[in-house]
Amino acid sequence: MTTRAIFNRKYESFTPGTTEVWLVNGAGVATTPATIQNLTAGATLIQGDVVYVSGTYALPATAVSGTVAANYTAIGVAAANAASSATVGINVDGVTVVSSANLIGETQLTPGQYYYLAKYDGKLTKYATASGLVTAASGYAALVYLGQALSPTELQIEIEPPVVLYD
Repeated sequence: MTTRAIFNRKYESFTPGTTEVWLVNGAGVATTPATIQNLTAGATLIQGDVVYVSGTYALPATAVSGTVAANYTAIGVAAANAASSATVGINVDGVTVVSSANLIGETQLTPGQYYYLAKYDGKLTKYATASGLVTAASGYAALVYLGQALSPTELQIEIEPPVVLYD
């Protein structure tokens, strides 16, 4: 018998005769899924930078108009500073630290506020800021929801697929 984990359940294979079946044991998965994925930094990253993946490289994501669609397909947030070609942990789920260096138009997160991918490399923004809305008319190619602020420095990551904007 071999075991397999899927949908937070453990399954064991059993072959009565010639047909393989999978039996649920009801115990659930013993380990929690990893929220930090280690990748190679494709550019210098600072803690809190929003990134996308190209091959095995983590690069700063951007929602600016005229960019390749992969650039606004964010997968997570850099968990630490990293030089180009160094290994960097990418927080793909859970709570991450964000500083003023990662924000556009403000110096700290506003608790309860939703944040989106900005048109500047690796940065976050509110939907509406002093410089305008996240719309195609403001130079955005996509609306990418990243998560909700829990405190002035913590963001609950809940990245959603991009909504492509047309002007």
